[in-house]
Amino acid sequence: MFRGRLPATFAFVRHFGGEMRHHNTEVNHSRIPWDFTQESYKKIDEIMAKFPASRRRSGVIPLLHLAQVQNGGWIPVTAMFKIAKICEVPPMDVFETVTFYAMYNRKPVGKYHIQFCVTTPCQITGCDALIEATEHKLGIKMGGTTKDGLFTIGEMECMGCCVNAPMIVVSDYSNPPNFSYDFFEDLNEESLFKILDNLRDGRPVKVGSQLPNRVWCEPAGSDKDKTSLRLETPPGPYCRDIDAAKK
Repeated sequence: MFRGRLPATFAFVRHFGGEMRHHNTEVNHSRIPWDFTQESYKKIDEIMAKFPASRRRSGVIPLLHLAQVQNGGWIPVTAMFKIAKICEVPPMDVFETVTFYAMYNRKPVGKYHIQFCVTTPCQITGCDALIEATEHKLGIKMGGTTKDGLFTIGEMECMGCCVNAPMIVVSDYSNPPNFSYDFFEDLNEESLFKILDNLRDGRPVKVGSQLPNRVWCEPAGSDKDKTSLRLETPPGPYCRDIDAAKK
């Protein structure tokens, strides 16, 4: 039927890291000097001490996180060059890492960076409708920032709380070196708008599930002691008593 040719296929593709190539801007180009602070360099020494000399590239991800925290929520291209030099890798290795992971930002973001999970469980529980409603409420499109600099909205792949879908993560890097990174789960339009309004007005927000009768990930309304899905230290793996085995 296709005479040796593959049929055309069409798919909706989401680009979580934004555009793949770098474009110089007034706030982000290779001529703007950037360096880690002395306090950050102390943390870098601690991080790099964990890896052998032949594996310094293992420091790329934690150093990117450190740069983003120091820089108020995003990573300039000159910070990527600095990290490449410290980790002794080609700059392209750092660029590839930054563009792969959605939690790294390559342009300035608002005080509250709101990222929607768009993986299958959140898709079938209405994340697209929540995104559309949020765009309308804030007057911005995906990837945009409100004029007051308070909110930026974005997308992210699976956040790991699928039983509590749909969900968002809200990060706040506006007070370096401190930052927050909070999950909000079991959302609907009403509960999501309440979170946005509380953040805008500086009121406390409820982190985690937004259902009144759910604590962590247990079935709604159940006794939380009937599930193992709780935030507590898990038991360690079984290991035979070596000393006893030697006798």
